[in-house]
Amino acid sequence: MIPHSDRVASIRYVKVKRRIHWLEQKAERHEYELTLTPAAIISHERSFRMNSVTDISCRPATATSWFLYLHTIEGLFAFETEDAPHTFISRYQGMKNR
Repeated sequence: MIPHSDRVASIRYVKVKRRIHWLEQKAERHEYELTLTPAAIISHERSFRMNSVTDISCRPATATSWFLYLHTIEGLFAFETEDAPHTFISRYQGMKNR
C-alpha cells in the first residue's frame, strides 16, 4: 500500500479477463488503481520508475471510457479507465517539467 502522502494522483482502471468454462465464455471485470508518486507510476502488476516514463496520452475508447497510454522506454502500456484521465496526465506533466 502506498502512503497517502506519497500519492500525487491516482486513477481507477479496469481489466477484463476472459475465460472459457464448459464451452461458455465468461468475462471477469477487475478494478485496480494506477498511482502516480514522485518516484514511480504504480499499477497492480508493475512499477514504472519516473525516469523510464517518456509521456502519457489518452484517447476515448467509448462514450464512457478512455484508454490511458503510458509511454516508457520499455514500450507502450494501455490502461482502460472510466474516469477522465486529464487530471492524472496534467499532474504527471507538472512533475516532469520541474
